[in-house]
Amino acid sequence: RLTTAAQDAIRMGKGRGFDFENLPPPAIGFRDAVRDEVEKVFVSRAERHRARGEAHAATIKQIREVDGAPVVFERKAVEKLTLPDLDLIPVPAPYGKIGDPGKLRDELVATLRAWIVAGKPKNAPPLSPNGDAIRKVRVATKDKVAVTVRGGTADRGDMARVDVFAKANKRGKREFYLVPIYPHQVADRMAWPAPPDRAVMAYKDDLEWTIIDPTFQFLFSLHGNSLVEAYKPDGEVILGYFKGLHRGTGAIAISPHENPRSIRGGIGAKTLLNLQKLSIDRLGKRAIIMNEVRTWHGEAYT
Repeated sequence: RLTTAAQDAIRMGKGRGFDFENLPPPAIGFRDAVRDEVEKVFVSRAERHRARGEAHAATIKQIREVDGAPVVFERKAVEKLTLPDLDLIPVPAPYGKIGDPGKLRDELVATLRAWIVAGKPKNAPPLSPNGDAIRKVRVATKDKVAVTVRGGTADRGDMARVDVFAKANKRGKREFYLVPIYPHQVADRMAWPAPPDRAVMAYKDDLEWTIIDPTFQFLFSLHGNSLVEAYKPDGEVILGYFKGLHRGTGAIAISPHENPRSIRGGIGAKTLLNLQKLSIDRLGKRAIIMNEVRTWHGEAYT
């Protein structure tokens, strides 16, 4: 009846305000019955298996060896420079007719320091010895070499999936270990004939991560929108869709089924009492996935 009233209002050029006095009320308890049915609905979302995201970020950063160790440098706009950044500007490699690269670097730093102290005036940008405006300078970062590209490095793209393993600790309690997999690893068969074998360790460098060996049991792979159930030590059970892994903390993020934008992060996987992956059909029927076969480049990997 409301649909018919709306159509009539459109034909007569009227607003869509309705007079409900002429409409009979719904059956007694109708509102509660609808609410009960809505609460039974579990929104089914498709798991995203494709690894077609960006293999790496577009910006390629320079790698130089400093004191025997690789250091990643990035080009930074002068407007964003701070005084501590000036100490991170490297001495340029000798080129052309430059006789003293160290002196050139010191002069550049002095020019930038004076400009920053003056309040970074936009109408008087810092100038090179040739009189050209300095727009960007190279500064050292704390970044690690991520994806090697054309002699430099780029930040990793989004994870393609996360492989979940389990192993009992010395007290016999099962702990979970998460191995991130990236699109560039999936795509490069030459560089990655076998899947990555290091599980995230909170606040540790990649080289310090736990190495997955045959003593670990592979459970399943998590993709975007994989349905998971996480059991926390305090008794809370979190049911929702997997949204990602933080490689710095080892924590996972889950969204409730009814709202994919309401993401809850900071769920420490290693301390969970249990972590399960579930299947779900189009009508919302769920079932626990007891085991999966790990795959690599489209084939089973053991």
